[in-house]
Amino acid sequence: MIRKIVSSLSLLTIFIAACGPRMAPGAAGSRESGQSKLMDDTFAGKNACNPENHERPFIIEWDATDMSQFESITSSDVVLVKYEGCKLTVLDGCKDDSVKGSYGAYKPVEWTSGSLEKMEIKSEAELYANLPLGVASLGGRVSGGEQFRMEYYVAGTRSATRPAVYAADLKSNPGCAGATHFVYGYNLGAFALGSKSKTSAEIEGSVYGFGAGAKNKQEQSADKKGGDLGICKSDSATEIEGCKVPIRLTLRKIEKGENPDVAARQAPETDAAKNLAAKVDAKIEVAGKAGEHWASANTKMNARDGKGCLTELDKHDKLDPKHKSTDPKSGRGYTRARCLMLAGKCDAGKLLNRKTAESYAGSQLSPEQIDKGAEAEASRWCQGKMSDRDTFLKAFQEIQQGAYMAKKTPKFCDDAYKTAKQLMKTVKPKDDDDTQVANAPKALYHMGANCAARAGDCKLAWKIFVDGYPIASLASAKDQATKDTIMQSNFDSLVSKCKKK
Repeated sequence: MIRKIVSSLSLLTIFIAACGPRMAPGAAGSRESGQSKLMDDTFAGKNACNPENHERPFIIEWDATDMSQFESITSSDVVLVKYEGCKLTVLDGCKDDSVKGSYGAYKPVEWTSGSLEKMEIKSEAELYANLPLGVASLGGRVSGGEQFRMEYYVAGTRSATRPAVYAADLKSNPGCAGATHFVYGYNLGAFALGSKSKTSAEIEGSVYGFGAGAKNKQEQSADKKGGDLGICKSDSATEIEGCKVPIRLTLRKIEKGENPDVAARQAPETDAAKNLAAKVDAKIEVAGKAGEHWASANTKMNARDGKGCLTELDKHDKLDPKHKSTDPKSGRGYTRARCLMLAGKCDAGKLLNRKTAESYAGSQLSPEQIDKGAEAEASRWCQGKMSDRDTFLKAFQEIQQGAYMAKKTPKFCDDAYKTAKQLMKTVKPKDDDDTQVANAPKALYHMGANCAARAGDCKLAWKIFVDGYPIASLASAKDQATKDTIMQSNFDSLVSKCKKK
């Protein structure tokens, strides 16, 4: 009887220790961004910080550097992460820089007409349940009795081109060591979170000025924010940028073993293999399913997921052998050619592009025109190992696009310019009609400068302009001051975005 009483008292002591009041623990380390890491060793931390319970975490703890890193990766690859306890680490080395999109990519954003959502954090249990990544920075304050209010607005969602990532796909990349999940999708919008002690207790509507516009926002203090809630309902295109930041992730665990699609492509042509490769529902017509794979292949191609596109095309071809994408006469060769290029098989893609063009327009186009068309496709779609000529044409095309069509990053412009300039020494025109290569020295320096200027870096624009400026044209100048004046005048004329006022 005494033994039972002692045993019961021991259990009661453990229960009180686990659930009763406790002092807020001190810092146990820090994140790379400098934010503190608290409560890792507490009972609640060990038992509540379970990623399996929180596969849609808000990323309120990320600073500007974290956000920039994430957005940079999502421009061409899916994001792989290590998610343990209440800590999530983006593995920025878990990608193939030579063949972007190797593990998948992201589709265009699907914009939605969302509404303002609100959340209150009054206890540690609510913090762990709703903001697990915020435990590191908010845990001590919440355990001390402070309460928080959060508002967020979802303007759109972006999802990956592939439903799963498999461990076998990652094992050869040391940058993927420790990967536990991948970001299947993420919400874009804006959020603000702050202590309730700093806000008006009885305020109705939005504490942080949602939809009030840039000039009429309510000025309530926020401890953490992403984007700008005050402009989320503005019609101004420049202001809407503040309602496009990633605020919440949808995570999926890395699947064990090898991708079944890979095994299916290597399997013999049995009925079972066909069903595995296409994942065909027996109740759905084969033609309709083939069409779905064709549409999915084009979606993945436009997202620049070459390997994912080829997987869909293989599934399509098994279901619709009369219109195989591998057959230049099928009308589907151009799509497969692009996906081959994206997957790092540039030569194979160019060959299929030429054969397809010959099948469809051989009587209307000369061999030279067909060849130029294949090279133009390669400059837009090729990745991975390429010939010097293809690499040069791709870099030149990227500079041209960054200069006049789409804003790039300064690093993108600088890298493309350096690549093109280096190869310009060895890549020579094939004939008198090869004007793109022949005229490159006359255009590269000011196109590169315009690319940097459009990216918002006038210092880099000037550096590129001076680096590539045709020195021979300054031969008549008597001194350096005159040369500088001539170059500055031409810079102002050719790179208008950086013109001195």
